[in-house]
Amino acid sequence: MSVIPFISAAKIAGLSTTTFSGLKTTNIAAFAATQVAALKADQVNALTSTALQYLVAAQVQAISSTTMSGLIEAQIQAFTTTQITELTSTQVNALTAIEIGALSSAELQNLSTTQANALTAAQIGSLSTTVLNNLTTTQVAALTTTQVQGLTTTQLNALSTDNLGALDVTKLGTEQAAGLSTTVIGNLTTTQVAGLAATEVAALNASQIDQLTTTELQNLSTTQANALTAAQIGSLSTTVLNNLTTTQVAALTAAQAHGLYWAQLNGLSTSNLGALNVAQLLPVQVIGLNTTIITNLTSTQVGALTAADIGALTMAGVNSLTTTEIAALTTTQAGGFTSAQVAGMTTTNFSALSSTSGIPGLSTSAIAGLSTDEIDSLTTTQGNAFVMAQISVMSIDVASALAALIQ
Repeated sequence: MSVIPFISAAKIAGLSTTTFSGLKTTNIAAFAATQVAALKADQVNALTSTALQYLVAAQVQAISSTTMSGLIEAQIQAFTTTQITELTSTQVNALTAIEIGALSSAELQNLSTTQANALTAAQIGSLSTTVLNNLTTTQVAALTTTQVQGLTTTQLNALSTDNLGALDVTKLGTEQAAGLSTTVIGNLTTTQVAGLAATEVAALNASQIDQLTTTELQNLSTTQANALTAAQIGSLSTTVLNNLTTTQVAALTAAQAHGLYWAQLNGLSTSNLGALNVAQLLPVQVIGLNTTIITNLTSTQVGALTAADIGALTMAGVNSLTTTEIAALTTTQAGGFTSAQVAGMTTTNFSALSSTSGIPGLSTSAIAGLSTDEIDSLTTTQGNAFVMAQISVMSIDVASALAALIQ
């Protein structure tokens, strides 16, 4: 009969490593849980692998977390897969990165959800990419938000395709999302992209956004799309920009629209151009619109242009407006025309100005650009629409042409 059960835990804890290493396996097996709980790391490290494997579940679970964290790599490797699965959450929580790294693939993959969830963010962040990819997809999918946010950029970018696909990306932090490689972004599933938080979308750069498929881009919710900053919008290629749906383009905020460059605006597809709220554009953006884009604007869009936008149109842009669009200009919009625009306007377009809004709306400074040919293109009704403030600043030739028209 073994005397081990009759020795106090304090005396057991006081045994030298030499004495302890000389204990027979039968003595090891006879340790009570309270005695095992008193063991120090150097005593357990002195056991042979055979002796260590004699510990049953109750004994394994009695090892203190302090002792567990002090075990050498060889002792961790000596535990059987069964013994590892018997570790408590507290014990797993105490394992160092080296100890976790010493676990075999089978032992790591056999950790229960409870055990795996006991790993701290610091422990997760200290794992090598090899160890991390030894986790099963089920274990990766079960990682808590705290654990996911413990992953480093290096770890995230090294995840296997399967483990990346299992990762709940909604748990990533903003900086983590920003650090994802273009390869990782390209490997995200449509569901994962759709699950990105607005803050994560806002953290992506142009190269990352370029990796999104047309489907993923078009599946971005209004909240996600609206999270894109003006700088992000301005960095998109025309191809990516035209992969947005008309609904997404129509939902762009004023701040986002302000980020669009001339090349992007002039590269918009007809459908996306038609969906764009041009009222959100700045005059400096309107000035760069080419004649094709001006021609393709709908009457509604032209009607939404501000007086400043009208004044920013190039001469070619002004003459690209249809007579219907010219005729529909409000008094306020007509007031945006400059003298240079009036001087360069074709008689066809000038004669399309409404007698109720277009002509009365011309500013006195714009009147300076009037030519006699433009006056001669008007009807008597249009001629009578000029007010004295406008007539008083006309040149003698233009005023004479107007007088001849209306008399």
